Amino acid sequence: MRLDKRIAIVTGAGSGIGAAIARRFAAEGASVIAADINADAVARTAEGQERIVGQTCDVTGAGAVDSLVDDVVARFGRIDLMVNNVGQSVAGLLTDATDEEWNRVLALTLSSTFYGTRAALRAMLPNRSGSIINISSGAGFAGAPGLATYGAAKAGVNHLTQSAAVENARSGVRINAIAPGSIETPAILAWANNLPGGVPAYEATLLPGRFGRPEEIAAAALFLATDEASFVNGVILSVDGAASARMPAIAPPDFDK
Repeated sequence: MRLDKRIAIVTGAGSGIGAAIARRFAAEGASVIAADINADAVARTAEGQERIVGQTCDVTGAGAVDSLVDDVVARFGRIDLMVNNVGQSVAGLLTDATDEEWNRVLALTLSSTFYGTRAALRAMLPNRSGSIINISSGAGFAGAPGLATYGAAKAGVNHLTQSAAVENARSGVRINAIAPGSIETPAILAWANNLPGGVPAYEATLLPGRFGRPEEIAAAALFLATDEASFVNGVILSVDGAASARMPAIAPPDFDK
């Protein structure tokens, strides 16, 4: 197994991408601490999984994240893998965004990643080994109407990832990010359902003609977690079905013709 005897923390593991990553890591031999603010959700992720332990944690607080990492190190002696997956989008024009929404998106999306990256580095650096994987978004690369707060936070995740990788390039600890495209998660489906034509209409606009699956993001995370990615550091890996490769001025082809 590719992650045999590794110790991993996955935040936002109650559903969607986080749950898929936790299960994939466990299937590859890792002992996984699946953390989420929703105790019931993370319990479902851990259900029937011998290698997954559910843990309730509010990652918007630095102290809570530090305690989570410290507890794992105290129990297992180290941490090998850290996946910072928590984030939240508030759709709406920038002029309509409230201070509360701005602060909430930053706390959940950027600050949580900062706290997790910092805590993991402090635990990993003495061992000169480890892999930190931050979950970003295509929204962090360019502007989009209604996504100013979320996009700004994810752009911050990208820069944080690259800066941390450069600062620690000779430490043995690697820091990378994954920028998913439109992935079939509860949050994305709820958002798309409110668009004209709902989920089917939105899905038809995607280049592959379908949503990505959380398991496809988990497969990318697995690669970044393994020694096969030993020279991959500071990368923002787009897993988006070619969305970021398309020229914005070119309309997508009509695949039905």
